Amino acid sequence: MTDKLAKYGASIFSTMTAKAIQHGAINLAQGFPDFPVDERLIDAVTEAMKSGYNQYARPSGAPELHREISSIIASKYSRIVDADRELTVYPGASTAIYIAIQAIINPGDEVVIFEPSYECYVPTIEICSGIIRPVRLVPPEFQPDWEEVERLVSDRTRLVIINNPHNPSASVWRQEDFRKLEKILEGRDCLILSDEVYEFINFTEEGHLSIHSMEGLRNKTLVISSFGKSLHVTGWRTGYCVAPPDVTIAMRKINQFSTFCANHAMQVGIASYLRDYFDASRIRDTYRAKRDMMVNGIIDSRWNLLPCRGTYFMLLDYSSISDLPSMEFAEWLVTHKGIAVIPCSPFYSEGYDPRIIRICFAKKEETLIKAIDLLCNI
Repeated sequence: MTDKLAKYGASIFSTMTAKAIQHGAINLAQGFPDFPVDERLIDAVTEAMKSGYNQYARPSGAPELHREISSIIASKYSRIVDADRELTVYPGASTAIYIAIQAIINPGDEVVIFEPSYECYVPTIEICSGIIRPVRLVPPEFQPDWEEVERLVSDRTRLVIINNPHNPSASVWRQEDFRKLEKILEGRDCLILSDEVYEFINFTEEGHLSIHSMEGLRNKTLVISSFGKSLHVTGWRTGYCVAPPDVTIAMRKINQFSTFCANHAMQVGIASYLRDYFDASRIRDTYRAKRDMMVNGIIDSRWNLLPCRGTYFMLLDYSSISDLPSMEFAEWLVTHKGIAVIPCSPFYSEGYDPRIIRICFAKKEETLIKAIDLLCNI
């Protein structure tokens, strides 16, 4: 047997979480909340189970959830989605991303990605024998070099993957970025995959600029999002993809022979909650307060805080503390200082290391207070 991913081991997230458990450290590494889920959401899923939604769901997604997703996209982004032809619910956004790349990329096809990039993009492209063309985003602003993007895009480019708001940099796309991307891709046989799982966690005055709203781009784009991040239920693995009809057909074919469908009761319960209680501004305000608490707590410490415009992550430059590579520094923190973080070097290829770590502030106040105390004493 040939292991297609032989060069990969456990993910950096699993690795650092395991180290946090081993050393009894505060876990600011893996991106999941440690505060309670809204009881009304728990009740909605429980009611769905009691009402009999315990068998296979429709492979494209429960009609109840289709209606609510379509309603949110229409109200927030003024886009009317043909749910039957364009919308599919998957067991998590990562599954949707995997299936999308499988459906689009053939051996030798090129994919432009922006690094630092989320860990699932590159291995999936490699499984398909695609060719990765990385564009390096550099701190502190992590803005795309559009001349470099234009140089990399060719007749062999089949996909450009964007992540907005961006993990791990906490940067967001501007209107100007979308205009430049549209100009570069004009007339090309190239799709866009827009990973927007943090769409409701954007702290800018303009709010989230979704590619759903970009008329010149959305018809060639797969938009992927997730309820795990916005509803604080990362373990429920419920995401979705809005894609052009031909891409949707191809993705659904792969889905029927792999995951088949997402959890039925979760879909129906989430749909009920979205209909009755969903408030995007409350999600944003909750995480803004947590971000501000972290910023105010460590602003006068030895850490250099990079801008945090979206997501529930924050980057810290530790150059005034240590000259260790970021992986070694992260291991030192969890082993000797009792706090687990994520080094940023694994998000880049070709050995680039900006000497920055990522922390997750999606935590209850008690956890954040302890974390601030530890960070300020380093």
